[in-house]
Formats: sequence, structure tokens, C-alpha cells
Amino acid sequence: MQLIFIGVFVIIYGLLNYYIGIRGYNGISAKIPVNRLLYWIIFVFFAASYIIGMAARNHLPETVGRILNTVGGYWIAAFVYLLGFVVIIDILGFIGRKLDMIPGIIKNNTWFIAFAVIAAVAILLAVGTYNAIVPKISEYDITINKKAGNIKQLKCAMISDVHLGEIVGRDRLRNAVELINGMEPDMVFITGDLIDGSVKPVKNGNMLEELKGIKARFGAYFITGNHEHYSNAVEEITEMIEETGVTVLRDKTVKINDSLYIVGREDMDGQRFGHKRAGLTELLEGVDTSLPVIVLDHQPSKLDEPRKAGVDLQLSGHTHAGQFFPASLVTNMMFEEDFGYLKDGGFNLVVSCGYGTWGPTVRIGSQSEIIKLNIDFAE
Repeated sequence: MQLIFIGVFVIIYGLLNYYIGIRGYNGISAKIPVNRLLYWIIFVFFAASYIIGMAARNHLPETVGRILNTVGGYWIAAFVYLLGFVVIIDILGFIGRKLDMIPGIIKNNTWFIAFAVIAAVAILLAVGTYNAIVPKISEYDITINKKAGNIKQLKCAMISDVHLGEIVGRDRLRNAVELINGMEPDMVFITGDLIDGSVKPVKNGNMLEELKGIKARFGAYFITGNHEHYSNAVEEITEMIEETGVTVLRDKTVKINDSLYIVGREDMDGQRFGHKRAGLTELLEGVDTSLPVIVLDHQPSKLDEPRKAGVDLQLSGHTHAGQFFPASLVTNMMFEEDFGYLKDGGFNLVVSCGYGTWGPTVRIGSQSEIIKLNIDFAE
């Protein structure tokens, strides 16, 4: 069944790329001479790079894999916008021809439309790259109406979806740690997808060494995301992270300073790889819920469970806020809250759009972020 799905996807993807490619060739060649064979060789390389890079990621030299994933990632974003522009132009052209409303200057200079579309997509990718690699600090003030021992306020840093690997490297993680330390946090939360998929480039680049630089009074805590499980090396990743001094919470609960609880959940996709996910009720057995309870859960799904369990604050990521339009419309429909802050009675939820990116290093309608949480407790 999976092979059928992959086959159908490749056929549809190939046909849509051919549609874009032939429209581009006709438009460009109307103005300048273009070698047809060379054009299609370059076009197919762009269109197939990411699929090849992902399929052969464990068998290619690291540099080759990085090139394929970078080129292919950008093509994914370009493909989405090129397809949108071409479809809109063809629909308007069809209507214009039927109504005989196309101005002569456009009829005689169709090449201009092709170059205008290419320029528009290039600008979108440039802006999207800036949004993806230049992070912002998003700050939220949260009030939990419970006493937390002698703690009146917590300053916390939260980072999600770094996606370390072929594209996001050690320098980006180093920058994140510097920004986190600049907040002088009491606690740091890493809410999944720290690693993109393959653990090999992370190990070869000794990337996780940067986590040792995190400074927080009550420590740093990590939970798994779906990509840690996709790596098929989640146990190895767990061990690597623990060696940095970061506490890994895989269906575990810890009490902090006899004042509050941190509950770290196994990602729900772990069940597909044989890692059972405990129910939240099970994880809260023996927990004094008169104290604040903070849950770390990578995917902001099935929110009735933490609501009913009396959770005070859940921290999630996963969605990337769609990463770039129009995917943001999809995540907005899929999740009750796909980005930002939700308050419902005593339940609070913060969903990060992420620090890194999956696929293209492009964000349109979102920006790479690290979250600063100012949490006030009852006196």
C-alpha cells in the first residue's frame, strides 16, 4: 500500500513539474535562445534533488546529501509558488481569450510574464530565507493560579523543531544557545524534533556539544518529536542528549524544587515505531495537582486530554505554523491552535512555529523563533 502511495505521489509530482517546466520553457525561449536538452537536465535535477537526497540519505557522502537536500528543499518552495502563479495565469489567460480581453502588448510579449514570475518567486525565496535563518524572540506572559512553593515567577526559554542535520548545522544551534542564555532562564524546554532525521551528520559534526553551554537554574529538559522516531535511532539520540547534561523526559514526570511538576511525553508518532506512549492520567498518578503542572508534548493534538487532566500549561511545537503559505492554511485547519498562545480557563497552551525548518530553508508568513515564557504563580 505504501509503495502504491509513493508511486502515485511521484507520478502526480512529475506531471505537475512537467506542466511548470514546459510553461517556463515556452516563456523563456520566446525571448532568448534556450538549449532544450540542457534546460530539461537542469530542471529535472532541481525537481528530483530532494526525493533523491531523502531516499539515499544514509548511502550518500554527507556533502552530496547536503547539496541535494538544500537544492531540493528550495525547489519544493519554488514549486509551490511557481505552480500557483502558472495556474492563475493560465486561468486568466483562458478567460481573457474567451472574452477577447487580452491586451496586444501582453499577447506579443508573453516572455515578460515568465520572467516576472521567476523574479517574484526569487524574491519570495529570498524573503523566506531571511525569515528562516534570522530568529526572533517571542515573549508570552502566563499566569497560573496555583502556588508553586517559594517560587513566585519563572523565566523559561522554549525552543522547538531545530531539525539539526544536513541543512541546519552546529552554528545555528550555537546561536540558539547564546540567545537562550541571554534570557537568563530558570528552565529551558526543548520540545522535540531537535534532530531532523538522520543522526549521522549530527554525530559527525558533534553538533549536540553546543547543548552543554545551556545555563539554567533548574536545568534543561528535552522530549522526543516525530523526527527523532523517524531517524530509527531514538535510543541513541536519547543517550547523546543525556550526555550533554540535558534531561530527557520520555513519558517521565519530575518534581522541581518541591514546587511544580514537569511532565515530558513520548511523541505520539513513536507508537508507529514500537514505542508505546503512556496516557496522561497514568503519568500524573501520584502527582499533587494542587501544584502547577507543565506538560511538554511535541504535537498540539487531542487537547481535551490535558484539559481534563487539570494541566496548567502545555508547551508544543511540530506545526511550523505551516512554515510557508499556503501550507499555513492546512495546519490552521488541522490543529485547534497551530501557533501562538491559547488560554481556556485554567489551561494554557503555547505552540512554537519552530527554530529550524523542514525541507526548504524558507518561511513565508512565519519566522524562526525562540520563546521566552514569563510564568507568574499565585502568591
